[in-house]
Amino acid sequence: MLDLNARLTRLIRRASSANAPMTVGLVFACAFLTTFQGRLFGMSLPDLRGDFGLDVIQGAWLSAAMNAGQLLIMPITVWLSLIFGPARVIMVPSLTLALTTAMIPFARDYQLLLAMHLIVGLCLGTYLPLTMSMALRNLKPHHWLWAMAIYSLRLSFGTDVGVGASGVFVDHFDWRWIYWTTTALCPMLAFAAWKALPIGPIDRETFKSTDWGGMAMFCLSLSMLAAAFSLGETLGWFDSSVIVAGFVVGAVLLAACLAHIGLNPAAFVNFKPLGNHNVRTALLIACLYAILVTPTSVLIPSFLTTVAKMKPLQTGAATVLVFATYLAMTPVAVWLARRVDSRLLLILGVTIIAGLCVYCGSTMTSAWRLEDVTPLLILFAIGECLTLMGTFPVVVLNMNPAYGVAIGAYIPLVRIFVPSVVSGMSALTLRVAADTHDEALRAGIEAGQPLVTQRVAGNLGTLVSDLARESSVLSFIDGFHLVFCVAMVVLLLAATLKPAPPNHLTPPKLV
Repeated sequence: MLDLNARLTRLIRRASSANAPMTVGLVFACAFLTTFQGRLFGMSLPDLRGDFGLDVIQGAWLSAAMNAGQLLIMPITVWLSLIFGPARVIMVPSLTLALTTAMIPFARDYQLLLAMHLIVGLCLGTYLPLTMSMALRNLKPHHWLWAMAIYSLRLSFGTDVGVGASGVFVDHFDWRWIYWTTTALCPMLAFAAWKALPIGPIDRETFKSTDWGGMAMFCLSLSMLAAAFSLGETLGWFDSSVIVAGFVVGAVLLAACLAHIGLNPAAFVNFKPLGNHNVRTALLIACLYAILVTPTSVLIPSFLTTVAKMKPLQTGAATVLVFATYLAMTPVAVWLARRVDSRLLLILGVTIIAGLCVYCGSTMTSAWRLEDVTPLLILFAIGECLTLMGTFPVVVLNMNPAYGVAIGAYIPLVRIFVPSVVSGMSALTLRVAADTHDEALRAGIEAGQPLVTQRVAGNLGTLVSDLARESSVLSFIDGFHLVFCVAMVVLLLAATLKPAPPNHLTPPKLV
């Protein structure tokens, strides 16, 4: 493992030494595109179903295929770069992605459409794993905080701007640009990779000695489990044999892979990086961050859509505000990170999110509209920015460089797998909470009450609509309460973090 990491370091340094600024810009552009395209597709899926003539289940399979494709390729991207070189790993998927997204709008056969979205996922999955490693190796340490800030910014860019872009493309332009935007950008990424990263010989020796069996088990297990979670709500969870098979086979493969890693010293990844308490804890916090961002990514946008009856374009305007706040807050977060211990930034960010969840959970009503949630979105964005800028330095400063390759294998867990789980569980939680509150509200209505008689005499549908609306509001309140509980867990984990070793990145450690 140490030899693999040393060889990868030499490869990347040699490849990018000619044009380091262009290399850094390239990998960040790839990361931004990955997040943006995924969110753009997810928000546009209801409209895409109508354009392609698909039902809800078929549309859900398209989304699952894209996520599964990313999980299939992300854990092995580092090894592909070691064997084929970073230039090929970026150029080939970029050109393939451009061709595939250009053809998707013309596909009418569902099986072909499904295969194309799987290919899109495979191509997008090659971008993220190398982003931070190549950026940190090509930048001086005093620029690392900016690299982390830009990397965190791509999450908000894709998540928040993707919502607004979806509404613009569907309502004002052509829905095909949901795909053709990527078609237009990918050739430029391929050209930049060709100019910035010299193409070296293929390392056939490493190709033959790589632990492909362990990689296959790891990638397949994550893909199957993520697909089961993302499709669970649509297919009825354990009432569906497909979901049951996905959970069982995925769990068995993951258990076999973990046993393989523990017993085989030559496995493609090992658990040694997790031996450092700060790295292990920060990675866990990064996983829980997928829940902490649900107020801006799921709860408030869904509230505006289902309760306030706002169109995607209107909801997009609200989420673009989140990105604008994130963008303005990034320089402030970098300035603070140079003067304040990153652990304090983490605690401050999570505290802001927790406090806002308490406020939303105690004051939200069905009368809330965009002007009511706008200040909350701004404050949530500030909390999210501070949380990420407090988490990244903990990993970077405490990670042993010898385990850089191994850490790369854990990125898919944080980037794709955990968000897929959170997405599936969020949908389940909101539905169950809404059904539970609906039953409770119905039980509290007695026939013959003046208000009930008045509503029924006017229009029975009005009473039913009111019950459904209030049940939805109560389910969102439960969602905020859940995020608050997770924030408390994150604060407890943050309290156990130890000071970082002496470095040139952050101020002197706390006592």
